[in-house]
Amino acid sequence: MQIEIAGKNYQIITTDSKEIRLEQHPSLARIFAPVDFEISTLEQFIKNNKNSQTVSEEVEYQEHPVRLFQQNYLLKLIKNSTSNKILVKNRTITLYCKGTTYQKQLHDWQKQFILQQLADEIGYWEEKLNVLVGKIKLRALPKSLYSLQAEHNITFSTSITCLSVSELHYLAFKAIASQILLDPKIRTTYFPDEQQLEHQLAYTLKTCQQSH
Repeated sequence: MQIEIAGKNYQIITTDSKEIRLEQHPSLARIFAPVDFEISTLEQFIKNNKNSQTVSEEVEYQEHPVRLFQQNYLLKLIKNSTSNKILVKNRTITLYCKGTTYQKQLHDWQKQFILQQLADEIGYWEEKLNVLVGKIKLRALPKSLYSLQAEHNITFSTSITCLSVSELHYLAFKAIASQILLDPKIRTTYFPDEQQLEHQLAYTLKTCQQSH
């Protein structure tokens, strides 16, 4: 909601905190207040903080793109933001950070993004092959793209980001097929060119390792 105090508009954002916080931006001032706030309390708070400095958001575009699954994403940084969200649209990653450092936030987001892509592929093959996979994990595996564990758990290598989307699609199938007794005819039905895909995966992995 928005209210006008002393001729100026403020966006009111209610929080669980009992504290009141004022953030002034060039476009709009924001007040973070308790759910049960009173207008008179906010008016007095603003009078006491009328000289607070404006926090200006900084927009910065990174020179080097973020590369995921053989696709380049432009990285757009919104520094000194009140938010820490990350949005992806039209091959652009917009990262909002509350300060000026963003590396850990980007790293954590990339991991979740990769795991989500894996979950989508695994879910697809679970339905097609009528099987259930356990937990999916991500870690550095120097000599393989995936590793099978007990209880149908699968750990994938962080190197899978070097794969194309179609290669990831096949890799998810291959990992699940390694856990079950799959009729060879089913493999041929889905991937008649499986041998070629194997060579392609090996080449991609080798190229990725050399580049790092």
